[in-house]
Parts: sequence; C-alpha cells; structure tokens
Amino acid sequence: MSILKNKALPVGTLFVDLVYVVEAQAPKYLQLTCFLPSTPIRRLVDRKGNNLTTQVEFDSFNRQLIAVNRHTTSKLVNTLQQDVYAIFQQAEGLVAEQVRTLIEHAKQEADDKLISELVRLEALKAVNPNIREDEIEALACNHHQVLANLNDASWRLDAIRLVVVPHK
Repeated sequence: MSILKNKALPVGTLFVDLVYVVEAQAPKYLQLTCFLPSTPIRRLVDRKGNNLTTQVEFDSFNRQLIAVNRHTTSKLVNTLQQDVYAIFQQAEGLVAEQVRTLIEHAKQEADDKLISELVRLEALKAVNPNIREDEIEALACNHHQVLANLNDASWRLDAIRLVVVPHK
C-alpha cells in the first residue's frame, strides 16, 4: 500500500498496480525457458478499469510513492475492498489476453525451431548412416512434450500494490 501525493489528481484516486508471472513447468531437459522464460506482466489499473500501464512508467511512478504503515494499510484495504476486487477482475481479463498471446508465440517459436531440427536431422540421416532412427524419434517426442507443456503454461499474481491519492 502506498500513497501518491500528486496535486494533478483528485483526492481518493485509486490505482491497483499488479504484477503477474507467466511460466511453464516441465523437466529441465525440455528447456522450456528457451521459448517461455518466467515472464512478468505489469498492469496499472485505475478505479474505472483503465489500463494505464503504457502511460505510467514503473520507475518514475515508484519514486513518487510513499509507503503506508501496516495499521493504515489495514484500514484502507477494508474500506476499498469492493473497489479493489472490481479493478482486480478487470485486470485479470486484460492479463488473460496478453498471456494467451505470449504462450501462443512461445508455442509457435518452439514448433518452428523443433520442426527445423527434425528436418535437419532427417536430411542428415539420408547422407549419414550414423544417425539412428531412435535419435529422430527422441527429438519428435521432445517436440511433442515441449508443445504439450507450453500448452499447460499458466500465470499467477505475484504482487499487488494499492495506490491512493490522500487528502491534501
């Protein structure tokens, strides 16, 4: 919980600053982080549900904030609970779209790279008898597992900060 002393904003203005993390879980040998590393997604949403993330840079915003003690935080959270929940629901929808796009991009990149590897290995096998069929099958299996695990990628809320413009 933080307060923002900014005379350009009306008293009681509320922002919810959220950080989500997109990640895929799989055995290390699949190297999913090559295609989808743990990726933070930040959303700054106001009381009306407007996404202000691209308009308000994190570092400059963060420098303007003043931390609030635990007692005051507890009171403010209780007072703002319904508003925060509504904002949170809107932010979830915004993030869900971006996560789907991010995962689809990772799946496409993995598919392209692994198919290319399969084609290369099969072409190499045609001229090199030392390439075994089980190597090609292992790569095909790896390809399938990578795509399946990327398909199961998920996202979670990692951090939330409430920002309020106080009385003057």
